[in-house]
Formats: sequence, C-alpha cells, structure tokens
Amino acid sequence: MPAPPATSRPEPELRRALGLWPVTISGIGIILGAGIYVLVGEASADAGSATWVAFLAAAVLAAVTGFTFAELAGMFPEAGASAAYAEEAFGSRTGFITGWLDVIVNVVGAGAVALGFGGYAEELFGWDQRAVAIAAILVCAVIVYAGVRETAGLAMLFAVIEGGGLLLVIAVGLPDLPPATFFDAPHGITGILAATALVFFAYEGFEEMVSLSEETKGPTSTIPRAVLLAVGITSVFYLTVALVATAVVPWQELSVSAAPLALVVRTAANDRLADALSVIALFATFNTVLLLLATGARITYGMAHRRLLPGVLAAVSGRGTPSTATLVLTSIAAAFVLSGNIGFVAQVTTFAVFGQFLAVNAAVIALRRSRRDQVRPFRIRGTVAGVPVTAVVGLASTLLFAAFMDRDALTAGAGALALGFVASLFVLRGRRA
Repeated sequence: MPAPPATSRPEPELRRALGLWPVTISGIGIILGAGIYVLVGEASADAGSATWVAFLAAAVLAAVTGFTFAELAGMFPEAGASAAYAEEAFGSRTGFITGWLDVIVNVVGAGAVALGFGGYAEELFGWDQRAVAIAAILVCAVIVYAGVRETAGLAMLFAVIEGGGLLLVIAVGLPDLPPATFFDAPHGITGILAATALVFFAYEGFEEMVSLSEETKGPTSTIPRAVLLAVGITSVFYLTVALVATAVVPWQELSVSAAPLALVVRTAANDRLADALSVIALFATFNTVLLLLATGARITYGMAHRRLLPGVLAAVSGRGTPSTATLVLTSIAAAFVLSGNIGFVAQVTTFAVFGQFLAVNAAVIALRRSRRDQVRPFRIRGTVAGVPVTAVVGLASTLLFAAFMDRDALTAGAGALALGFVASLFVLRGRRA
C-alpha cells in the first residue's frame, strides 16, 4: 500500500488580537515614556523658556512622518515595518540598513530606559540601579513572550498611569500660566534646534506601532488611524507640560534637575505629590522598556520573515509570539544596561530614528512613482507633481534637526550605520546563496 502523500505544515504566524484602541494606546504608552520625564530639563539648558518651541518643532516632524508611516503601513501591513518599506522602494540593502537602525532604536533604548527605571528605584527604595534594570528587562521579556494581548493589556494600564502623571503636572502648574516669558532662549535659534534634536526622543514610538500590523485586526485601516491618533494625543500632552514646566520653575533650575517634572510638582504643590510623580515615573519607564522589547522583537521577526535576517529569528512560540527574536533582543538590551548617560543614548537613538525617517519619507515618494496603481487604504493628501508635500517636509526637517545633534552622538550613530552596512554584506550574501 503506497504511503500517503506528505503534507507540509503551515508556518506558525503571529496571532491577530488587537483593535484600534489597544494599538493606539500601546503607541501612546511608548511615546509617553521616559523621554518627557527626563529630557524636559536637559532641553531647557539649550532652549530656556522656549523649550515648548522645541517640542512643537519635534511634534511637526512626528506628524508629517506619521502621515508617511500611515500610507506605507496601509500598503504593507507587516511586522518588518520600516525595513519592509525601504526594501520595497529601494531594494534589500537599504531595507536591511533601515531595519538595522530600527532594531538599534529598540535595544539601545530599552537598555537605557531600564537604567532610568533602576535610577528611580534606587532613589525611592535604595535598590541597586543596574540589578533592578536587568530585572526589569527580564520581567518585560517574560510578558512579551506570554502574548501580544497580555503585553498590550498591561501597556494600556500603564499608559493610563503615565498620562495621569502628566495630567498631575499640568493641573498643579496651570495657575502659573502663562510663563513670564515665552522666548527666553539663551542660545537663540541654534539652541532651540539643538533642543529639538534632543527632545525628539520623547516622541519616538509611533514608528514602532506599525510593527504590530500582523497582530492587528484590519491592519490596513487600523494601523494608519492608530498612528495619527497617538501622535496627536501625545503632542497635546507634551506641549502643555513644556509650557507648565518653564512657567513653574525657572529654566536655569529646571536644566540642572535630574527629575525635572518632580521638581515642578514639588515647587507648585508639595513633596508628597512629587514623590507620587516619581512612582509614576517607574510605571512610565517600565512601560517603555516593555513596548520597546515587544516591538523590537516583531521588527526582527519581520526582517527574518523577509530573509533580511537569519531565518531562526522568525521562530514563533506556541503562544503566537516571536520567541527567538525576543530572547536575542532581551540579551542585547541587558548588555546595554552597562551604558550610562540617558541624554547621550537618547541622541544616539534619535540618530537611528532620523535615519529611518529619511528612508521611509524617501520610500513613500519613490513608491508614488514606481507603484502608482497600487491600492493605498490611507493616502496622503496634498501633492506637487505627484509627490506628497508632507514627505518632503519630513525629509528636510529630519536633515535640519540632525545637523544640530551632539557631535559625539553623531559620531556614534555614524559608526552604528557603518557597522550595519558591513553586516549587510554578510547577511545579504547568505540570502543570495
């Protein structure tokens, strides 16, 4: 009797479990993370009481590039996100390098923010900073492995707490509005642009939302709407907090504070509320680590699925999560706990994001010409000669802000970019073989 024909088992896939608001609030949870709780003080050293202008400029860049991600996410609803868009427009090498920068954002950012979490825990409870940071990364990895629904549910809860902390800052500072001066910028426009390059770290996260596409119901419409909602909501929070902070505390004092928003609350209210805000900052930093690991693992999985990374990284657990990618990124993020200054790491991370933004804004322009007839569930309005105006603004503003980044951060970022190019020579050679 002949043997029955062999049947191939379908490859395991990520589990679709998310709707509009879980994705939106997950994005808000990443964006409203450690950045605003730490960097508003450092930014005021460059921009003075005009720090709000830096946040406004960063919001414009986030918004115009948000439109780009919305169009591309509708066209290619994949976990690979930026890497997939760049590959479709410019080929595998650009796709690999763009994805490389995307993963750097997640692993370096997760390590740095975990260190921030450890710092708050050390200040509040006297625990060892690095030990707590590594413990936080490991706990986040377990949650990410457990499932996207569990990760998103916890992220939504923590995002509400984070938002509550910022509402507390706004509430206690409202009586001090308007500030004595809106434009006391000690270093002029140069300082404001330098502050913009720094505070853009606080907006990072919306570009990571698209990595949830393969776990989202109706991704071609849900993801674009979620990106634009998250950018809009967080921009309102940030602008208001920046205005309140410089109205309550002189920028000279704010710029030297390790916990600037706690200082704002302490000055406007009392020590007890300031301590409460420090506890909220624990939730904010933990949530950022959780979501950076979650989205980073999915980007890595998506790149492996496109054969831009070794296939072993596309392994999916029985719970429908990218298991190997989670393990690898967790290990690397834990190693970055040994790094130090969050301001410097924020700049390096921002360099990587700027590299992504250049690639995706160029990609949306290129694809408008090479794939004119492809269905676009979300289409950017406002074009000149078929080119989306917002994408051009995104390209130009990214280059402008990058020029005002810290020189050491630019050097480190350029080194990471060069390393990615060298890695692509080996990885993509294996792909052709």
